[in-house]
This record gives sequence, structure tokens and C-alpha cells, in this order.
Amino acid sequence: MGLESVLERIRDTGRAEAAAVVAEARKERERLLAEARAEGGRLTAQREAEAREQAERRRVQDLARAELDAKKIVLAAQEEVLRAVRERVRQRLATSGGTESLRKLLAKNAAEWRSGRVYANARDAAAVRGFVAGSFAGTVECLGGVVIETADGTSRLDLTYDSILDDVWDDVVREVARTLWPNP
Repeated sequence: MGLESVLERIRDTGRAEAAAVVAEARKERERLLAEARAEGGRLTAQREAEAREQAERRRVQDLARAELDAKKIVLAAQEEVLRAVRERVRQRLATSGGTESLRKLLAKNAAEWRSGRVYANARDAAAVRGFVAGSFAGTVECLGGVVIETADGTSRLDLTYDSILDDVWDDVVREVARTLWPNP
């Protein structure tokens, strides 16, 4: 066997070993790439799930915020309507020339004003003076009605339409709201 054949065998063995190393490296590279792809897929799926959860949370928050804003708008509109209704009632009370109402109010409370003083608004002063004569004490700023004061001035009975409306309004505002906006 000559040197040439030994060299050829060494070369063939080196080539075979190099091919085996290259094949093993390719297998390792494919394994590493597969792991990286799997990890990348898992991370992508995780990020997508997190993004979907975050988007859903944001959607729910935005929806809740929008519902709250809508409720605020509706409540503000309802409050404005109630304010307008109250103002309309005040205007009607102010323009109602009800001497009959005043007479009934004074008749019901005759015991209080006979020994005291009676006040009314300027518009109703003449009518009230006609009913109570010398017990009439002057005018007050109000929509209508009367204020009855004891003779010694220690006590006042406020029967003005303003104060009656204030007392009644709190009691009937729910009924007014139910009438205006019945629940479905």
C-alpha cells in the first residue's frame, strides 16, 4: 500500500467525518430553528391573547363610560325638564288671580290672623285687605298667598305659594318624574 492510498483513505475518512459533522450541525440547526419557531408561535399567541383581553377590557370600559355619559345626559335633560315644569308652575301661580283661593286660605286660618297681622304680595294686597280689614300689615315679595304673623311678632305662618310649592314639590317630584318618564 502506498502513500497515495493512505492519503486517499485519510482524505475519505476526513470527508466522511466532515460530512457527518455538517449533517449533525444541520440537524442541530433545524432543531434549534424548530424550537425558535415554536417559541415564537407561543409568544405570538400569548401576545395576541393579551391584546384581545386588553381590547375587550378597553371595549367594556368604553361601553361603561359611554353608558354613564348617556345616563348623565339623560339625567341632565330630565333635570332641565323638571326645572322648566317647576318654573311653569311658578308662572301659573304668579298669574293666577285667585281671590277665591286667598279667601279659602284666609278662612281656613282665620283664628291665626284675627289676632295677628297678614301680609300679601302687592298684586293681591287690595283683595287681602278686603278680607282681613285692619289685620292687613303690608306686602311681601312672593308669588301669591299670605304670611300670617302673631300680634307679638314671635311666630309666622308662611302660606305663600312659594313656600307651599317648595313643600309640595319635594313630595310630588317623583310622581311628576314617573308621569313624564314612565319605566318600561
